[in-house]
Amino acid sequence: MSPIRCAYHPERDALQYCNRCGRPVCNSCVVRAAGGNLCRPCAEGLHRSARPRSAQMWIWLAAGAVLVLLWLVPKLLR
Repeated sequence: MSPIRCAYHPERDALQYCNRCGRPVCNSCVVRAAGGNLCRPCAEGLHRSARPRSAQMWIWLAAGAVLVLLWLVPKLLR
């Protein structure tokens, strides 16, 4: 059976898995956090969306407001 290789260093054996994304990582790549062992991208938040959740919420609220206005304005102008 061949050893599992690090997702970021294919020449190194992986000794752990990232608790968030499940990628195998070597000792150089693992970041120990309160949530367990993480790979560096997960620890830095790169696997989440580029925008924070609060920004996404405001975008959806703004889009909803625009749709309501597009529906409401023609009714008021009649």
